[in-house]
Amino acid sequence: MIQSALYREPVPLNSVLHRHKKLQSLTDYSVTRSMHAVFVTAGEFPLAALDFPLIFVNTGERLADGRAMVSPVAMLGLSTNENLQLDGPRWTARYLPAFIRRYPFLTAGVGGEGAPGVFVDAAWSGFNDEQGEPLFDADGQPTAALTHAIEFLQHFDVEQLRTREFCTRLVALDILKEMQAQATLPQGENVKVEGFLTVDEEKLNALPDATVLELHRNGMLMLLHAHLMSLANLKQLVERKAARQATAVA
Repeated sequence: MIQSALYREPVPLNSVLHRHKKLQSLTDYSVTRSMHAVFVTAGEFPLAALDFPLIFVNTGERLADGRAMVSPVAMLGLSTNENLQLDGPRWTARYLPAFIRRYPFLTAGVGGEGAPGVFVDAAWSGFNDEQGEPLFDADGQPTAALTHAIEFLQHFDVEQLRTREFCTRLVALDILKEMQAQATLPQGENVKVEGFLTVDEEKLNALPDATVLELHRNGMLMLLHAHLMSLANLKQLVERKAARQATAVA
């Protein structure tokens, strides 16, 4: 759902079909205007927690034991299709999640092949024939720009797998709880956000000492604390929404 809000026309990158294509740097972040949340990897928690509320959402997948799988996301807005981290084309937060930094590329499974294939959003204006860095040389080989992008995709995929392991462990520990947040804006509008999960601090504190030591040594405990501290950024989102409404009224 979050991915489709960013990628409008993902197609497999092809050295023949896209031989003459060029790529511009992403500077107009209005392509993210409809994203109210974005996936973040566990490794991004320390930095992302400084700017966004980091929460967990159900993915719709069931693990082998029947429990619901979860995934971490950074909240960008309080309503569907609302990104409060934008000011026109400008990204205003200090941190830019890797999910967006990899744009317009992504990887996805290709039928019959073991390794995921590289896709590109053909609908993005920065993927064109006139301006930007060439993606392929005269022999159809990837240029340095494309090689760098593919390396970033590979690193992102590795971090995705680590994040899945992190979330699987959280589900097994059964320390998540459903939450909701609500606020009244100066214009009188009631804002309510629900359907997300956070770490239950009571359950976290009640874990056996051996489990806490395990979480400390593997780095998960630090990530959980970063998640909990990030929830204070919900107030920042409310303030941003209120300021945007005030500007619209003025």
